[in-house]
Amino acid sequence: MKTFIASGFGLGLLWKFLFADKKGGGSFASLVYVIAIYLFKIQTIWLLLIFFLLTIIYFAVVDDETASNDPSWITLDEIIGMSLASLASPSQLLPLITGFIIFRASDILKQPNIVAQMEDLPGKKGVLYDDLAAGAFGLLGATIVNQFIILSL
Repeated sequence: MKTFIASGFGLGLLWKFLFADKKGGGSFASLVYVIAIYLFKIQTIWLLLIFFLLTIIYFAVVDDETASNDPSWITLDEIIGMSLASLASPSQLLPLITGFIIFRASDILKQPNIVAQMEDLPGKKGVLYDDLAAGAFGLLGATIVNQFIILSL
């Protein structure tokens, strides 16, 4: 059960089954999460609650030994990072897409440097904290886009 949860409720395991050890599981899990947010019009308060609950669950189910090599099938960390990035305006497509793109680019490229520094933390903290840093930059970008939308109305 812990493996299923750590895999982003099966998304990372599905990616591994379909594509073996190829990169992309984190982007896949994040994209599925974004689609769910948009389709179900999940409001910010619920996303905030989901963010906190998933973070607590992450620390309960992922152990340092399993996370030490940051296996691609562990995708709960990407879902948590994307849940942070989605807080700006989850019901509007443009901010949501902007948050996704900036979050994934920051996580993949490990830029700005704080994202790479967070990844250097040991065990499960490093696996999650780099996604939280990338998610914060995604949130910033999505918030800026959302404010431009509001100003243009």
